[in-house]
Amino acid sequence: MERLRGDVASVTRGALFLVVMQLSAPVSAQDAPPWLQMTVVQVDPTRLDEFLAAQGELSALEQEAGPPWRSVSRTAVFGDTYRFIITTPLRAFAGLDRAVEADPARSAIINRIRNAITSRQTYAIRATPTIDNPLPDDEAPALMLIQFVSVVPGREQDYLRVMANDVLPHFDEAEMHHTSGALTFGGVGGYVHIFHVQNFAALDQGSPLARALGADGAQEVTAKLSGVVARSEQWLVRLVSELSYGPWSEPDAEP
Repeated sequence: MERLRGDVASVTRGALFLVVMQLSAPVSAQDAPPWLQMTVVQVDPTRLDEFLAAQGELSALEQEAGPPWRSVSRTAVFGDTYRFIITTPLRAFAGLDRAVEADPARSAIINRIRNAITSRQTYAIRATPTIDNPLPDDEAPALMLIQFVSVVPGREQDYLRVMANDVLPHFDEAEMHHTSGALTFGGVGGYVHIFHVQNFAALDQGSPLARALGADGAQEVTAKLSGVVARSEQWLVRLVSELSYGPWSEPDAEP
């Protein structure tokens, strides 16, 4: 889900990004929230099988000695279905100082992946879990509604206030799990929201905001974002389970 040129606007045309984070006020360096690294890639349709095979090998390698979880998602039905989003926790920026070439096996796999894609863009996302309602660890992600929002500079806190007080509580009441985050490095600043949806049929029920407040009430809430949101877009993605791993895939996790 993302544009691979460094601009949130371009995100819609090419490959987009997926991320999960939260909205909170600045904190001290000691209490700094965790970070996520999200890479959006556009795959050459003629080399899709090659890409999937290499990603499978990389995922197995990462699961042995890499980050604690890895999420690979692909645009579902609507939009560019050759767009993939790879998200992992970023435990420390210092780890990026290590050259990829230091691990020959990993380097070879990454080179195969590079040959199978037409573009890529990587983002660093600052997690702000104070307003998240994340999916339980033993429940695997499936279909997700991703919303990317570009905010007018200087209006970030206004945006977060409306989301925290007027929007997301209705998703909590509807028991719809969600995470949010701030795009910090890699492109135009903004926020991303990820809403977990059981299936496509669930979309027929409409937004929890509209269900709770009605059309007029929902319009009043969205009107508060006038002059705050510069651009927004949304699309559906589905987890590629064979390329992903996490707490939900542990042997002792409940089905």
